[in-house]
Amino acid sequence: MADAYKLRCTLLGHSMDVRGVASGITEGGKDYIVSGSRDKKTKIWTPSDDGTAFEQYQTCEGHTNFVSCVCVIPPSPKYPKGLILSGGHDHTILGFEIGNPSPLFHLIGHKGTVCSIAATSDLLMVTGSWDQTAKVWCDMQNVATLTGHSAAVWAVASIPSENHQILTGSADREIRLWIDYQPKTVFKGHEDCVRALAVLDRDRFLSGSNDSSIRMWNISQGETMHIFYGHTNFIYSIALLPNGQDFVSVGEDRALRVWSGSNCKQVIYLPATSIWSVATLQNGDVVTGSSDGTVRVFTNDPARFGNSDVLKAFEEEVSKTAIATQQDLGGMKISELPGPESLLREGKKDGETKMVREGDQVGCYSWSAAEQKWNKIGDVVGASGATQNTSGKVLHEGKEYDYVFTVDLDGQGTLKLPYNISEDPWFAAQKFIHKNELSQLFLDQVAKFIVDNTKGMQLGTSTSTGYADPFTGGNRYVPGTGAAPGGFSGGGAPDPFTGSGAYTTSSAQSTSAAPPVMILPSERLFPVTEFLRFAAAPNYDALTKKLTDFIQSLGPAGGIGIEQIDALLGIGRSQEWKGDTTSLVGTCLQWPADKVFPILDLLRLGVLNPQFAQQLQGNFPVVATFATRYLSKEAPTNQMLCLRLLCNVFGALTSELMRERSALISQVLNNMPKAKTNEVAASTLLLNYSIVVCDPNNQAWSNVETQTEMLMAAASMLEVLEDGEAVFRTLVAVGNLVSGNPTMANLFQSLSGTELANRFIKSGSLPKIQQCATQIKQSL
Repeated sequence: MADAYKLRCTLLGHSMDVRGVASGITEGGKDYIVSGSRDKKTKIWTPSDDGTAFEQYQTCEGHTNFVSCVCVIPPSPKYPKGLILSGGHDHTILGFEIGNPSPLFHLIGHKGTVCSIAATSDLLMVTGSWDQTAKVWCDMQNVATLTGHSAAVWAVASIPSENHQILTGSADREIRLWIDYQPKTVFKGHEDCVRALAVLDRDRFLSGSNDSSIRMWNISQGETMHIFYGHTNFIYSIALLPNGQDFVSVGEDRALRVWSGSNCKQVIYLPATSIWSVATLQNGDVVTGSSDGTVRVFTNDPARFGNSDVLKAFEEEVSKTAIATQQDLGGMKISELPGPESLLREGKKDGETKMVREGDQVGCYSWSAAEQKWNKIGDVVGASGATQNTSGKVLHEGKEYDYVFTVDLDGQGTLKLPYNISEDPWFAAQKFIHKNELSQLFLDQVAKFIVDNTKGMQLGTSTSTGYADPFTGGNRYVPGTGAAPGGFSGGGAPDPFTGSGAYTTSSAQSTSAAPPVMILPSERLFPVTEFLRFAAAPNYDALTKKLTDFIQSLGPAGGIGIEQIDALLGIGRSQEWKGDTTSLVGTCLQWPADKVFPILDLLRLGVLNPQFAQQLQGNFPVVATFATRYLSKEAPTNQMLCLRLLCNVFGALTSELMRERSALISQVLNNMPKAKTNEVAASTLLLNYSIVVCDPNNQAWSNVETQTEMLMAAASMLEVLEDGEAVFRTLVAVGNLVSGNPTMANLFQSLSGTELANRFIKSGSLPKIQQCATQIKQSL
C-alpha cells in the first residue's frame, strides 16, 4: 500500500441505511457505483464532469421492502451495458440496466430476505437468503437450490472454475463449498455468524465473521491459512483491492480497515454506528455504505483527495461522534487517564486508539501512521465525575471500594454493586448493568439508588402522555396506554405495554455495618398467552354526528336512512343485534372508502362478541373480505381499523385467521404506512399470531413451519417499524417464539437476532424495549 487513504467524496441521496454497495464499469471504461438502501431504492452514481466526485445518475425502484444487497454483472452479448442486481426483504431479486430505472426482470423463489448476491460474467448468479438456502440462477432461471445450512445464508461467492464452484457462508458458523451444485467441503473455525466472503484465487478465499476475525482459507485442504485480527466488533463486508491480494473490510466498530500482507495498514473511522458494505473501484478507490444513509468514497491518490474543506468537515464529523462509555472506558477512572500531553508521543501502529482526559471529559483518539498524528474519533459519553478522599474501604473481588451494595433480583439471587464516590453514579451503574447483563431499564434506578445512599437524594419520577380522537380531536382510545384495553395491566408491576405504574426501589437506611439492599424486579415480559384486543369505546356523540353527515351526503346511494343509525350504534354499545343487523352491515360496507371508517370502528367492537363474529362469518368470510378490501395503505384510517378488527376476532375466528395468515401478513408487510396507530395495530396482529403458534394445545398450528413464518415476519417488521410501542409489541412476539424454543432461538440468531437485540438495547429507546430486547438476548 503505497499511500494512505483519505476521503474523496460523500454521496448523499438515500434516506435510510445503505446496506449494500457495488461497483461497475461503464461502456466508456469509467467506474460507477451502485448502492442499495433500506429506503427501498437502488441508486447508480457516475463520475462528475470534473472527475473529482460522483453524481446521482439513476434511481431504480421496484422492491416493496428494503434493499439488503446489490451486485453488478459485467457486460455480456445479451446485456452490453451489464446488469445491476438487487436483493430485498420482499424475498425477490430485481435486475436493472443503466439508463432504465424500471426492472428488466424479477426473480422469485426465495422464502426469506435475499441478503447476498454474487455473479460471474456468464450470467451465473448465486443468491443467499434468510430461508437457509442459496439459489443458483442461469439466464434468469433457478437451476439449483443449495440446501444444508441450518441458518441464514449471509454470504455467497463464486470461484473461477469450469465446474461451477460456489461458496456459501452462514449464521450456522460454517462455510460450504459446492461443486456442480453438490456439497463438497465444510469449512469450520469461526465462532459466530459468517457474514462476508471474498475469493482471492482458485486456491484461497477470505471470510469475515461476527467473531471479529477474518480468516484466509486453503480451498483444496479445507483449512485456515491465516487469521487477521483487528476489528473489535462484527465484520459485515470484505472487498479485494485491484492487486487481488490486499483487501479492505468494514463492520460494526465504525472502522474501514485496509489490509496488506498479514497486517492492517490503515484504519479509518466513520461517523456512523454500522458500516454495512464495502466495494472497490478499478483505480483502487474504496466505497462504503453505512447506517447514516451515506455512501463515501476514499482514495489513496492525492490527486483525488477531497479539498481541504471536505476533509476538515469529515474530520470534525468523526470527532464529534459519541462513543458509549461501557465499550471504551472499561473500568478506568477519568483521573487515571493520560492528559493531552500523551498525544505528543507517536503511536505504535496505525489505528492504535487511546483515551485522553480533557478536563471533565474523555476523548478517544486514533493514530494515523500516514499523517503521523493522533486524530480524534469521538467523545466518550457519560464519564464525568469528581474525586473525593474517603475512608472505610470495603474489599470486593480484590479491589477496595467505598461501598458494596447488595442488589436483590426479586428473590432470584443477589449481585454486588461496588462503588467509589470518586466515580460518576451513572458510569458505575452502567458498568454494573453491562457486567451482569441486566436491562438498560434499570440504569436510572441503579444510579439514583447510589446517589440516594451516598448523598441523600430522593428517588422517583413520573411521566404522562396524551392522545387525540381521530373523529373529534379529543381524548380517545389508544392501544397500549393507561388502562385502555389493548394492553396489559397488573398490580404492582408496570404494564409492559403501556408503561403505566413504576418499578420501585426498596432499601433500608444506610449504615456502616450493613449497606442498603436494592431490589430489582425480575418481571418477564414474555411469553404472553392472552390475546390483545382493542376494546375501548369511541366518542359516540362524535360518531353519531359523523354517521348522520355521511348518510345525508350519500343519499339513496348509501342504502340506509337516518333511522337506522341506532341499530348501527348498538353493534358497538351493547352488542345486541336485530336479525337484519348483518345485512345492514353488508350494505354499509359498500360505502366509499372515505366514508366507511365509522362502520369499521363499530364492527371492531362488535366482533369482540364471538356470537356476532360468527354471525358475520355466516354472511361472508370475515378475514378474507376485510383483508382484501381495507388493508391498502392508500386509506390508512381504514387500514388501522381493519387491523384492529382482525386482532379482535382472535378466539372467535382463529381458524380462519390461520388459514389466511400468509396472505394477510404479506399484505401487512407490504402496505405499512408510517403512522403510529397503524404500526401498533399491525404489531398487535403479529403478537396475537405468535400466541396461537406457540400454544402447544393448538396442534394444528403450533409447528415449526408456522412459527418460522411468524418469526421471519417479525424480523422483517422490526427493520421498518418506527413507533416505539409497535417495536415493543413485535419484540414481545419474538420473545413468545424464541422463549423455551431452541429451534426458533437458533433461527432468530441466524436472522441477525443478537445484533438486532443489541441495537435496541443500546439505541436509547423506551426502557421497556431495552428490557424486552435484553430478555430476548438472554433467551438465545
